Amino acid sequence: MMSFNRYIDLFEKYTITIGFAVATLVLFTNVVLRYAFDTGLVWALEFVQYMFAWVVLIGAAHGVKVGIHLGIDILLERLPPKIHRIALLTAISCCIIFIGIVNYESFWYIIRIYQWGDLTQDLRIPQWIPYIAIPVGMSLMLYHFLVVGWQIYIGERHSIHIQEQHNVLEELE
Repeated sequence: MMSFNRYIDLFEKYTITIGFAVATLVLFTNVVLRYAFDTGLVWALEFVQYMFAWVVLIGAAHGVKVGIHLGIDILLERLPPKIHRIALLTAISCCIIFIGIVNYESFWYIIRIYQWGDLTQDLRIPQWIPYIAIPVGMSLMLYHFLVVGWQIYIGERHSIHIQEQHNVLEELE
C-alpha cells in the first residue's frame, strides 16, 4: 500500500505536469486560432491564468519538499552545528507561522467566495473552484515545512536544501 507521502508526491507531480501541459496546449491553440483563422478562445487567457496559479502554488509546495527553493546559506554553513540547527528550525518556524496564517485566511476567503456565488468572467464557473488552489497549495506547503522541520529536529536532515544538488554544483566547478 502506498504511503500518504507517496500520494501527495503523485498529486503534486501530476498537477504540475498536467496543469503546465494543458495550459501550454490551450495557449498554443489560441495563438494558432488567432493568427491562422482570425478567431480565438474567449476563455483561454483566464483558463491559463488559473492553471498557472495551480501549477505555481503546487510547485512551490513541492519545492519545499525537494529543497529547490532559493536559499542563501553561506552564513549558516559557517555556524557551529548546534547553532546551525537552531537557525534552521527558527527559519522553518517563521515559514510555518507565515504559511499557516495565509492558509487560514485563504480558507475563509474561499468560504466567502462560495457564499457570494460569483462566477468567473469568461469560464462562467463558480469562482471558488480556481481559487481553491490557494488553500490547497498552502496546506501542502505547510505540511512539507512541518516534515522538513521535524526531519531537521530529529537529525535526519541537516539542511533545507537537498545535499545532492550541492554535490552536483561542486562537480561542475
